[in-house]
This record gives sequence, structure tokens and C-alpha cells, in this order.
Amino acid sequence: MMKHIIITLLGTICTIAVFSQVRNGGFEDLQKNQPSAWFIQPQSGYTSSVDSMVRYSGARSFSISNATEKSAFQSFSQTVPLNIAGTKKIVIRAVLKTSGVAANASIWCQVWNDTKQIDFSNLAMQGQVLNGTNDWKEYSVSFIVQPDAKRLVLGGLLSGTGTVWFDDFSVTQVNFPSTPAEEPAAGFIEEVKKVIRKNALYSDSLNWKQIDETIGVISGGMKTSSDAKPVISYLVGQLRKAGDNHSFHMSVTASKNYTQPAKKLEDATSSLLPGNIGYISVPGFGSTNDSAMTVFAQKIQDLVRELDSKNKISGWIVDLRKNTGGNMYPMIAGLGPFLNKGYLGYFVRGRHKNPWSISGKGNKAWSGSAVVPAAYRLRNTSGKTAVLVGPSTASSGEFTTISFIGQSNTRLFGQPTAGYTTANSMFPLSDGSTLLLATTYAADRKKHNHIGPIIPDILVEQLKDKDADVEAATNWILEK
Repeated sequence: MMKHIIITLLGTICTIAVFSQVRNGGFEDLQKNQPSAWFIQPQSGYTSSVDSMVRYSGARSFSISNATEKSAFQSFSQTVPLNIAGTKKIVIRAVLKTSGVAANASIWCQVWNDTKQIDFSNLAMQGQVLNGTNDWKEYSVSFIVQPDAKRLVLGGLLSGTGTVWFDDFSVTQVNFPSTPAEEPAAGFIEEVKKVIRKNALYSDSLNWKQIDETIGVISGGMKTSSDAKPVISYLVGQLRKAGDNHSFHMSVTASKNYTQPAKKLEDATSSLLPGNIGYISVPGFGSTNDSAMTVFAQKIQDLVRELDSKNKISGWIVDLRKNTGGNMYPMIAGLGPFLNKGYLGYFVRGRHKNPWSISGKGNKAWSGSAVVPAAYRLRNTSGKTAVLVGPSTASSGEFTTISFIGQSNTRLFGQPTAGYTTANSMFPLSDGSTLLLATTYAADRKKHNHIGPIIPDILVEQLKDKDADVEAATNWILEK
């Protein structure tokens, strides 16, 4: 089968043209048995190769397989230069086939100016989750770009077990129709603009006159709320350029799932370490459902109770290194045995400081709307607590970390956190989707502001052959 040729169609509603070529987009050219022009990031447990037996077109495709590794991902990429005049929509396309993909397969793309990344997306972020077994199908991600966009870094990935095949990568440019947006798209766009302008932490940093002019161009021909997704992506991109790396748009499906009882979320885990040190690992938690919050928070306290009631604990390690965020309140409620009741930190905007806290009465404890019906109190409340953090500690994981700052006999160990120390507020939209906007930044209980990564008290050099964070925390706990 011949490789697909993208043809410029003149006189259609939207003009589409190839404007920056993806080199070796069909993986036909090889160099040392690997596809030329592509950078392949090795990952333990994954194998990648060109495949002449399974392909969509031409003689080859590119495949990634993984039979064992469940947590990491394998990616590949190349850089494509841009030369943009005016405001354009660019679309990155590829044809994918999957077999037994447990987590997800995706194409992805970063947009860069001269010095930094200014936009990013993948299939999941644009409402397309690809897993399981699927025959060849074209998938795409799109961006609104302006002349400051100088290059794309694009590619594909496999996360978790399974196999994915990639073929026929391309980049196209779409010119916008000159006809104005119709209802209900026009009204939905105004709704989104008003929410962002009124509530976003970085709203005052935006050039709203220029934004309105750009939206007038990119919304041309839009008719439905679904058509208006590129406008939302553009507005979130403008917040990114202003310094907001946290706000995002949640799809209708994701918004529904976020408020439903969780089908399967990662649980907290525990163990007894040498020296009678209690170890609790708390992952991220992505739900606002009341029953799910209670189950998650109570599970953490039950793990603490199990260790503390059966052992003479010399100190505690709370591991937040894999806590990528979500909803902070069940995390904090679950970790209540290690925290003094009262204010733990503040949401800050301008001169206004709004506290978050943990409270309790009788057997019950709560933080925000997360409730622990059978709360536990440590037998030794004066022992040491080491909190482990790192670059994957993000968003609500960082707010949970901040809740420990200023707590007596507590230190942070590890590496700097991800730096998403703004609080996102949820704003439901009329189409059923949700805007999550950074509306405040964080301060600890002593009202010290935290903007950007949290630097641990003890920076620990990372080692390949052992967990240096746990070792450093253990030494501190056991020292006399």
C-alpha cells in the first residue's frame, strides 16, 4: 500500500496544508536497525523496533512492547521546526494499532518558543484514551499556535503492558473559516472567557484585547460547544504563557468520573522497616466522591493503627514521592494521626489568606469534606516523622507536604517537588465539562508562602542500588 499523501484542498471551508514535514513519518528509513530521524528513549522492561509484518502502509511500522513493567512508560520523539504567520491551528496525526494495552498508548506533542515549552497535549488530554486491543485507526492532537511558536517536539508512547504500533505521522496546518461562530458555540465561548477572566490567578497578566481578537479568528465557523474545544485549549495556553502551569480543562467524561465512586484507585500501603520504623506510602487520589474519600482516608488510618498497635514504633516515614495530586483532603484526613489539629496551611490570593485544616470530635476526624469515621491517635505523639518527597510529588501532593511544614519533630527528605503549588478550583461548564483553574497559591501554617518547588529540609543524593531517601530518614529517626 502506498504511503498516504496529504493534498491541499482549495475552496473548502478550512484550508489544510502540510507546512512542516515529519521526517521519516512512516518509519521506512533505517539507521542501525532503528528508524532514522527519531529519538528513542530507552526504558527498562520495554522493547521497541521497526515491524515489517504489522504495518498500516508502506513496508514498516514502529512498535513498542512491554510484558512486565506496569509503572513506567517508553516514548520516542523528533523535533519539527515551525514558521508561523498569524494564528493557525496545527494538527499532529498518526495511525495506531494496539494489542492488550493495559494503561494507555498515545501520540503526544510539546510546543516550544525560542527558550521554553509553551504548550503540551496528548490523546488523553484531548478526550481520547487508547487502551485494550484496537485495529489501525488515525488519531490526532491539535494546537492553536502563533508566531512565537518555533518548534514542535512530537512522538508516541506506551504506558504499562501491551503492544502498540505507530505509522504515518504527519503535521498539517488548518486555516480558520471567516464566518463568525454560531450559537451555542458563541455563547459557550463567552461563558468560558468570563470564568477565566473572573477567577484565574493569572487573569490580570493576560492581554485580553489581543485574546478577544485571536478568539474571533480561531472560533470562525464553530457551531457547537464541542467545536469550541480549541478555544479552551488556546485560553489555557495563554495562562501557561503567563506562568500558570496548573490550570486545565477536564472533559465531560472525566468530569463525570471524578464525582463518581472510584472504580479502581491506587491504595495507600504500609510496612514495618528495620528499627521498628512505621512506613506509610500515600499515592495521589483523583475523586471528589464522598464515599470514595472516606474509604481512602480510613484505609490510611487503618494502616497506621495496624502498625502502631502491634509494634513499639520508634518513628514514622510518610512517603509522598509518588503522590501526583488530585484531591488533597482525603490524603490529609488519612494522615491525621501525624498532624496537630487546627490550621495546617493557607490558600493565598493577594492579601487574602483562607486556611485549610484538620479537625476531630469523638472518634471522627475530617479535613475539608473528607471524613474518617474511626480516627486513630498514635500511642507516641512526640515521635519523629520523616516525609519523603520528590519530583513526582505534585499539586495536592505538595499541599499535603505543606501540611507537615511547621509540625514538631517533622522533616522533609528527598528531592525538590514538581512545583505545582497553586490550588485549582473547579468550575463546572454548561456542556458538562469542567475548568480547573489555579486560583490561589499556598502558604504553610506559619504563613510562609510556597511558590514553585518545595525544597526538602534534607536534600538526598539519589542512588541506583538503594533507596537513599529511606536510608537518610531512617538514620535521622534512629539518631540519639
